[in-house]
Amino acid sequence: MILQNREHPNLGLIVAMGKNGEIGYQNDLIWRIKEDLTFFKNTTMDSYIIMGRKTYDSMPKNLKGRKYIVLSRDHNFVLDSPKIVHHTVDETLSFVDRDKDSKFLVVGGGAIYNLFLPYVSFMHITQIEDTFEKADTYFSSFIEEEWDKEFGEVMQSEDKINYRHTLLIRKIGTISNKK
Repeated sequence: MILQNREHPNLGLIVAMGKNGEIGYQNDLIWRIKEDLTFFKNTTMDSYIIMGRKTYDSMPKNLKGRKYIVLSRDHNFVLDSPKIVHHTVDETLSFVDRDKDSKFLVVGGGAIYNLFLPYVSFMHITQIEDTFEKADTYFSSFIEEEWDKEFGEVMQSEDKINYRHTLLIRKIGTISNKK
């Protein structure tokens, strides 16, 4: 998917969140919906996945078919090639802009979503029709009018949790709330 006339057309994010924006608890996923994990795999395949160091520490280290970019404030934090470590959002955005043919997806955690939200051109959101009171990490708020939405149908997981995949595409000219 190439989005014309957007500042970073190849930069998006993918997130699963509850009704109240819940995305995590104690540095882990709240929901383990098998079908959504398959969606994540298929959507991120052949892409760069951008994450914070805590998210990196909590994930499997070798998701096949994905390239890692890990943000860390710790300048002593290093990873073996081909995994990439960046220390600032600007460093990552510069990298994204140099590789217009690749897709880049922010995959978490909460602080990293918040940092990149002003710059992404599209979002894959799994909207889970449930709440989780113990959540300690929430997705960033955003202005819904800045996005065109393509709603998928409501589905039900093996565990009887209703959810829907929604693709949001930033309207042209709305990247104005950068930090």
